[in-house]
Amino acid sequence: MKKTYSTLFLTTVFMLSAGTVQASVEHGQKLFKQSCSFCHGNNAEKSALNQSKILNQLPASEIVNSLKARKEGQIVGAGNAAKSRLSPEDMQAIADFIQTLK
Repeated sequence: MKKTYSTLFLTTVFMLSAGTVQASVEHGQKLFKQSCSFCHGNNAEKSALNQSKILNQLPASEIVNSLKARKEGQIVGAGNAAKSRLSPEDMQAIADFIQTLK
């Protein structure tokens, strides 16, 4: 009986977290299409203005760190205005979406 409850609990946690990740990816896709794809390409396959790394080749942590650095003014570039409006959750969502493009 104890094993059954443990299995049920773990299954529930897994299903809930999977739904959260999917929602993050969908939110990230929307943000990416609105604010990033013009310069980085629809599949994050371009170097923006031949100055950035190709996003779909980067780990999520590097994408999030770069977005934070731009928002904080540590990196200056054409996309800073769009990045200034992003919350930490938005940044993670964009990074999660880009990971699906690999």
